[in-house]
Amino acid sequence: MAILMTQAVISGLLLGLVYALIGIGMNIIYGVMRVVNFAHGEFMLAAAYVCYWLSATFGLNPLESLVVVLPGFFLGGVVIYYLVVPRLLRSEDPEVMSFLAFFGVSLIITSVILLIWDADPRGVPFPFHTVSVSIGRLFFPLGRIIAGAFSLVAIACLLWLLHRTYLGKAIRAIIQNREAVPILGIDPHRISAFAFGLGLLLVALAGSVVVLSFPSITPVMGGGYTVVAFVVIVLGGLGNPLGALVGGIVFGLAENVSAVFMSTALSPVVAFVILIAMILFRPQGLLGRF
Repeated sequence: MAILMTQAVISGLLLGLVYALIGIGMNIIYGVMRVVNFAHGEFMLAAAYVCYWLSATFGLNPLESLVVVLPGFFLGGVVIYYLVVPRLLRSEDPEVMSFLAFFGVSLIITSVILLIWDADPRGVPFPFHTVSVSIGRLFFPLGRIIAGAFSLVAIACLLWLLHRTYLGKAIRAIIQNREAVPILGIDPHRISAFAFGLGLLLVALAGSVVVLSFPSITPVMGGGYTVVAFVVIVLGGLGNPLGALVGGIVFGLAENVSAVFMSTALSPVVAFVILIAMILFRPQGLLGRF
């Protein structure tokens, strides 16, 4: 039992880092713009399908595909911001209007994926000879280790950006008080466009490493990852990027450790019970506002 618990905890930490990477992009977008990106999981799924296409067409593995995927999704995010978001911010209720608008975007992305690749599951060949790594009597999938490592590095780089650069400090200032930043000479639209592109870049990175952890992807998986992102940011704190890291780890640990004691089909229930308790007793999240 001790070995099983140790493996569950370490696997939960690795999975939690990936969950944190999924949620942190949504948290950046919400914190800066109060925009609810309900298509977050579909953007992630689109990145995974692009990795599949690059693998099938050019023989690139998911890590090599990052050279194409990350700049593409960042620029796509900037374009989407200027086309859609300013109009949403001028509405009477930006949060509700953005929820509805990006719900439509999620349906569009799913339909395009179905049109191009059909509903059949697709998989990217694993690029490494070693499939799992053993540490004593513990065994871990190499894909999950790589995904967790990339997630940790990406989150560390994001936190460095937010706390050590002028651009990051401008993002933090907008999260804290969007109306006051023009007084400081900060252009909220330029920073928001960068933040939206950054949010899609992070979720594209998550989509690229997820294909290393799971054997196949399907066009209907995006909604599940959107739910994961919502759970992570609510647990950690809406608008708090560091909270997404804490929320992701809590969610990953709850899901994996509970699977030791109950059916794997029921293990997500524990995480959602924690979520409901958080909403009832600490609605600001574990770390609160940024």
